[in-house]
Amino acid sequence: MSDSKKLRALKEIRRKNLERNLLDVQLKGQDHYVFINERNKAQVVSKDGEWITEHIKTSILKFNFEIDKIEKMLVKDFTKEELKEYEKTSSKDV
Repeated sequence: MSDSKKLRALKEIRRKNLERNLLDVQLKGQDHYVFINERNKAQVVSKDGEWITEHIKTSILKFNFEIDKIEKMLVKDFTKEELKEYEKTSSKDV
């Protein structure tokens, strides 16, 4: 598999892991809807004037910051866990 395909797959793994962490850990039990847009960024969906906690704002900002960083990453920038996950998924594709 070429390095560009590997890098693309690793970036997608990172995006999915970040999204899973945001929704299942950071915002679990919160009373707001979170929408992931076409640029893979999170947006809070709520009624106008509804109060949004600082925790939600901070979680969304951190998530979007990490999403922006993904595009500049190289293969060497990914964690061992992400590389192992890639190896598992790529071995299934063979």
